[in-house]
Amino acid sequence: MNYNEIEASRFLHDYARQVSTDLMRTQFDELARIAGLILATKRTGARIFTAGNGGSAATASHMCNDLLKGARVLGRDGFRAVCLNDSSPIVTCLANDFSYQDIYAIQLRTYANPGDLLIVFSGSGNSPNIVEALKAAKELGVKTIGFGGRDGGRMKEFCDEILIAPTNSMEQLEDMHMLYEHAIVSLMQRVLPQTFDIEIVRYPAHGRRFKAAFFDYDGTIAALRCGWQDAVANKACETLVSETGASKDEVEPIVREYIEKETGRPMIALGEHLVAEVVKRGGRAKTALEYKEEYDVELDKLVESKVAQLSSGAKSVADIVTPGALDFLRLLKENGVALCLASGTDETRVKRECARLGLTEYFDQGIFGARDDGSPCEKDAVISELLTRNGWTGADLVGFGDGGFDIAAIQRVGGYAVGLATDEAARVGVNVNKRKFLLDAGADAIIPDFSEPDRLWRFLNR
Repeated sequence: MNYNEIEASRFLHDYARQVSTDLMRTQFDELARIAGLILATKRTGARIFTAGNGGSAATASHMCNDLLKGARVLGRDGFRAVCLNDSSPIVTCLANDFSYQDIYAIQLRTYANPGDLLIVFSGSGNSPNIVEALKAAKELGVKTIGFGGRDGGRMKEFCDEILIAPTNSMEQLEDMHMLYEHAIVSLMQRVLPQTFDIEIVRYPAHGRRFKAAFFDYDGTIAALRCGWQDAVANKACETLVSETGASKDEVEPIVREYIEKETGRPMIALGEHLVAEVVKRGGRAKTALEYKEEYDVELDKLVESKVAQLSSGAKSVADIVTPGALDFLRLLKENGVALCLASGTDETRVKRECARLGLTEYFDQGIFGARDDGSPCEKDAVISELLTRNGWTGADLVGFGDGGFDIAAIQRVGGYAVGLATDEAARVGVNVNKRKFLLDAGADAIIPDFSEPDRLWRFLNR
């Protein structure tokens, strides 16, 4: 055998260079449109079917692997993707008993629904089974995407979107198809954390129907106090530094940890923590109520700033309320669900703010908060009273909160606990720190907001 490694190396280098050069002539705008169609199936719950022959069959199979597993982010499920050429028993059965050109069309007619998505790979674009599958998809109301080569072949007339690899080499266009597939999945890994989805730890019991919904306020329904953790942490650190001589670098991690863990509890609980930290370091502590009142001053500054922006028109209610919250509350009311809200913030403040944001009308079971004398609003008591008053059990309750204590209070009565890992500042995507605490607290599901209320309602009533 006459094999020259130097010449082989040169050939392989030239091959890779040619692929990379031609690849950059790709219509990337078209690839982005295709990615958008794939992403849309997450919102609609549609299924994705893929198919190909030979090397293209391998790419079709690989794409389903990546969409199902590789596109899992933040514990959420991947895409509902099925490769039609993966089952050799089904493929050979249909080919033997009917015809090879119908192996994918018959499966589509069996499995697919209008709004589903078919993605096909074909270098020539003329494979009869691919063309027949596309025809069947059109009849069924299934959207179609093609990855092709050369002139696109017959399949291009049946594709809603088609991307032609810019090369005449079969090997190189199959290389490009695989790269397109990986590029799409890599894009999904970047985009999906910023979109609405439900991270499911435990499903609601099948057939469960919720009669009541409990909501935390700050960070769950509204963001008037967005940044409150920073404001409280800064005030607590300032106190510890001035009263005990400790350095900010020393105390800040401790302060932020207990604030994160106490999210959802009455504000006076943070005052109690500060008392303990001052005493532990030999300082002279004020009372927990006095510290709470100092925190309230800082939080009122946050609220007043946003209220002023509302009054001036610089912000709208939609900019303050958690995305989709008003639509979700309306949907719950339309479906006969009774609503209750409780907050660690003072009740007079919460009620005033709810009225300003147009929230009061939804909470027919009451709006509760801490008393003016500093006595806390215990969410366990609010939830228990809600259930007892109406003759309901925990099985009738779904609850929403962004703190560990919210989740624990809902679950202690047997309710279904949904954690809001909302990024209050960005107003999109998941706050990974909140997500961790909510999961540690035992949340049954995690959502970033309420921006897809119909989808959330369908999930709760699966």
